[in-house]
Amino acid sequence: MKVCQNCGNQVDDSVIFCTNCGVEIKPAEQQAAQPTMQQAPQQNAQQGTPVFVNAQQAPYQQPIVYNDPKDHTNEFDANDIADNKLFGAACYLFEIFGIIIALLVNTPYTRFHAKNAIRFDIAIILCLIPSIIPILGWLVTGIACLVLFIIKIIAIVWSLQGKAKELPIISDIGFLK
Repeated sequence: MKVCQNCGNQVDDSVIFCTNCGVEIKPAEQQAAQPTMQQAPQQNAQQGTPVFVNAQQAPYQQPIVYNDPKDHTNEFDANDIADNKLFGAACYLFEIFGIIIALLVNTPYTRFHAKNAIRFDIAIILCLIPSIIPILGWLVTGIACLVLFIIKIIAIVWSLQGKAKELPIISDIGFLK
């Protein structure tokens, strides 16, 4: 019996095409050289996500998953995220008042966004420091505030989408981690 490399269906040795999916079935010598579909996937050590080594993956297999180290969404309960999206966004919208509300709600998802919002507020304060220098400092402060405004919009959108990602640029600053 041959095994189809595409769908895993067992067919007779005389068959050239799979009766299930129609893909050409290779001779036994070529099948022995390639890994079969019944092989167990290797486990990704970091996340436990299956990573299949076979280059020709069947449609029913999970694809290779690359995890973003700054995305912490999977660490939170789906119900917590669904119930507290607005409180997460409030951290960025209402600054200190929103952070206080989120900390009063006191769920892991809102605490994550409250910490991100605190980092964001510290970054704003740091961006205002160059404004004491006339002209050049004002220009640097203006550009930095524009970048922070864009990051704030991104943070609000991510929070409302139910994502828990570290903020771009701000999370790369060493003492704000």
